[in-house]
Amino acid sequence: MKIQSHRSIIATVAVVLFSRKIGCRGFSIEKPTTTTSATLSSPILIASPENDGNSSDVPKFDVGCVANPVILPPCTDGGEWQCYYYGNAGSWNHGHKCFLPTGSSGLATSKDGFSWTKVFSDKTTDGTILGPSENGWDSVHTGVGDVIRVPGKDTDELHMYYFGGDDEEISFGLAGGSVVGFRMRIGRAKSYDNGRTWTKDDTFLLDYDESEGFFASWPRIVAFDDDNKTPWKMFYHAFNGKKWKVFGAESTDGGDTWIRTGLVLEGSESEDDFDFSGIGTRDITQWKDGLLMIYEGVGQKGIHRLGAAYCDSNDNKWRKLNDGKPILEPGKGPLGEWTKQVIGTPYVLHMPDGSLRIYHCAKNAPDAKMSIGVVVSESGGIEPDCWTAV
Repeated sequence: MKIQSHRSIIATVAVVLFSRKIGCRGFSIEKPTTTTSATLSSPILIASPENDGNSSDVPKFDVGCVANPVILPPCTDGGEWQCYYYGNAGSWNHGHKCFLPTGSSGLATSKDGFSWTKVFSDKTTDGTILGPSENGWDSVHTGVGDVIRVPGKDTDELHMYYFGGDDEEISFGLAGGSVVGFRMRIGRAKSYDNGRTWTKDDTFLLDYDESEGFFASWPRIVAFDDDNKTPWKMFYHAFNGKKWKVFGAESTDGGDTWIRTGLVLEGSESEDDFDFSGIGTRDITQWKDGLLMIYEGVGQKGIHRLGAAYCDSNDNKWRKLNDGKPILEPGKGPLGEWTKQVIGTPYVLHMPDGSLRIYHCAKNAPDAKMSIGVVVSESGGIEPDCWTAV
């Protein structure tokens, strides 16, 4: 069985048990020059300046923040790397106050996966490639969750799984009463020009389920290249007012419809554990003889750290790694001062040389602007001392 991947590109292995969604294989990359763990990371993508010198009165959609990197390596030697991300300009659609870094999604490109140039759409006034609809389930804010090259399709055809929120007011004990934009659902858009323009499906793909929480959001997709013999997998998370939890769904028709499969992973039971309040954003890639999950754990005091879990291909059960302790913490290890308040939205790549990259977002203070960074594990290990800045 072969599993398509844009993350785990194994060019020298003939048989791959688990891989991730790439519509092409065999690209080569220049090995990055990494530094010692004493050197601290810096952002690789930041919010756009509020005045970029353009005569337009409309600011770019991401002047307030950038977050949730989704990375597609190139299909050919010397080809284009892509980074999809979301951001906002300080508020959501129709003037609604934002409490998340979501809003609209954009694109940046790179020759090496480390130095990026934003590609603003000329089809929209603020440069976004996918934003909220005027009405409906995604009319207040949206965010890219994942982008896949569909197995068996042309490499210029991409599918984006995104999430969005509407103007329903929800109250769950937050100070100040109710909020707008918290009722989120998962949808899909398609591109036939390598991610430059997108067309949304007519409606959402996966609704929220009250038994899980207030929303279904931040989808990640594992697509299999075997003519739909193996169901595609979706991993998403929900929040019930107390805990964040990761859930799953499966599709047997190439992502057109999805059936829930239940709880995948949740936080630990001890109040001292870094993920006691739950697990939110996460990403999955092939690793060893199974699947590796890098996830964002939330502690009792609201601190966000990154952890790891592993699913063996033999029993399909997820087990937390590193003795259930975090592998990366804000402002510690290789992470620079710019990450000292929060680190989150991990996106993991398993490279042809066996190394790992984690792309992530972070910021250093509540009023700071979220940025995007990356750390590398040359050995392919996940323990805290494996990660270095680039």
